[in-house]
Order: sequence, then C-alpha cells, then structure tokens
Amino acid sequence: MQASGTTTKKTKAESPKTTRAASARTSRRQRREELRESVIASALELAEQGSFRDLTVDEIARAAGLSRSAFYTHFQDKHELLLVAVKEVSEELYLMADRWWHGVGPPAERVRRALEGVVSVYAEQSGLLRIATEVSTYDEEMRALWLDIAERFIGGTTEHILAEQKAGLIPRSLDARSTSEALFWMAERCCYIYLGRGERTPAQVVEGLAPAYTAALYPGVIPG
Repeated sequence: MQASGTTTKKTKAESPKTTRAASARTSRRQRREELRESVIASALELAEQGSFRDLTVDEIARAAGLSRSAFYTHFQDKHELLLVAVKEVSEELYLMADRWWHGVGPPAERVRRALEGVVSVYAEQSGLLRIATEVSTYDEEMRALWLDIAERFIGGTTEHILAEQKAGLIPRSLDARSTSEALFWMAERCCYIYLGRGERTPAQVVEGLAPAYTAALYPGVIPG
C-alpha cells in the first residue's frame, strides 16, 4: 500500500513537468512551422521578382533572416520547398472541389460553390501556382507532382460524374473520364491565364466557368 501511495505522489509531482514539456514541444512545432512558412514566403517573393530557376538557397535564407545552414534544417533544397508549398495548397483546392462532389443542394449551386472556393484559393496562391506550373516544364519531380494533383482532381470528378449518371442527373452519353479531363484543364488554364496575371477577378473567372460546367454536365438546368 505504501509503495502504491508513493507512486501516486510521484505521478502527481511529475504532472506539471509533463504539462510544461508538452507545451514546450507544441511551441517548438509552432515556431518551426512559422519559420517554414517564412522561408516559403521569402522564396516566392524573390521568384516573383526574378526567376525561380536562378534563385539560390543563400538568397532565400538571407531574405528569411536565416543562415544557409538553418535553411537546410527545414528543406533539402529550393525544389523541396516548392514541392511542400504546392502540396499544401493542393489540399485546400481539393477541399473546395469537394463542395461539388459531396455538397448538398441543386447541381448548379454545388458546382458554383465549388468553383468559387477553388478560384478563391487559386487567386490567393496564384504566384506560387504560376511558379510551380513553370517549374514543371523543366523539373521532372515538379512535373510528376503537378500531374498527380491533376489526376486526383480528374479522378474525383470522374467518380462523381459516374455517380450522377447512375442517379440520372448527368446524361450517360458523356464519357466520364474525358469530360473530367476537359473540365479540369479548362478551369486550370483559365485560372492560370486570368488570375496568374491579374487580368480578371475571381468573380469574373467563376462567371465564365460555372455556366460552362453546368451546361456540359446538366443540360436543361438553369445555372444558379
């Protein structure tokens, strides 16, 4: 019994230390994430002013207020930095697209809500996505990631079209895969061309895409 009581007292005595240790770990993780975001932001800002291809790790580290060695505690090189940033944004885009795939309401409304979300995220991250698109033309790893992201969206849309066809909402005459590919690349190009250079507002891009999506998928349905 005494041994048991001793153990209980020891556990209670260590509890505040455990709490402080956990809090310290959380603070370190937050600080690390903040630093990573700062490095990414600095790299993108520099790339906007020149060329990502010519950008050096020294320049990125200096802009972020870090030493070269500190940069390497976060990323292996500038390409990994870009890959990480693009992966994070792709998750945001995917969540927005899911407003159509698993949202509620009439088809035209779901399509519009999804496009509004996707276009909004793209507009906020247009600099990053423009750079990633350009880097994918000469960097095989970025090209592979870009195609993987595209395939995830195309695959999700294909599955949704098949489900909607089964439910009688989308004509079975449409080939689900080909239609998904066409819709994805239409939206991607519009965002890249018009938002990447600020030639149109997000609302204008949505106004161009939403009726086209609805007319192609749900003929006879008045766009919301």
